[in-house]
Amino acid sequence: MPFSEDLLPISYIRQHCFCPRIPWYKSVMQFEPPEQAWVTQGKAWHSAQEQLHKQRLPQSIDEPIIRKTNCYVKDLTLGIHGYIDEFNYNQTQGVVLEYKSDMAKPVASQKYQLSAYAMAASRHFNVKIDYGILLKGSGYKQFRIKVENKLKLEVINIIDTVRQNMSKASLPTSSAQESKCVQCEYLRYCNDR
Repeated sequence: MPFSEDLLPISYIRQHCFCPRIPWYKSVMQFEPPEQAWVTQGKAWHSAQEQLHKQRLPQSIDEPIIRKTNCYVKDLTLGIHGYIDEFNYNQTQGVVLEYKSDMAKPVASQKYQLSAYAMAASRHFNVKIDYGILLKGSGYKQFRIKVENKLKLEVINIIDTVRQNMSKASLPTSSAQESKCVQCEYLRYCNDR
């Protein structure tokens, strides 16, 4: 994704929820750790999902439907941008689809990220987006996430917090516990657990 000092990558929202230090390390310190094995696996998994779901279209959108994968969106008002795994839309409405390799029930960070993509896509394509879908595992588990005002406000608050953290020279505090820290690619920089 192109670097922009004005636009916040939407992936920072999910990363902030995991640990507020990750976006800070990426943007302020400009640390990019080597790609971890699970990242490589995730990319391969995403590619396989694109092939598996080429024929899938949301039932609640009238045809003709345009389907885009790895779809770039931005919202200049919110100051966010990113790539949606899949976006299906027509002239008036759209649905964001995000692929996740885990089979668990959606967690808050995944809902926030999906909502941020929906908010950006709505503005970028000038369409209404009422919900998004998290496709989990092999895509057989589908979780429909309603993009409600409460969720949108929470996303806006997270965006504001990430921006505030990035404006400071000091490392943000983290509530991450050892179980998170041991799987974090920034552990070598942070290493306070």
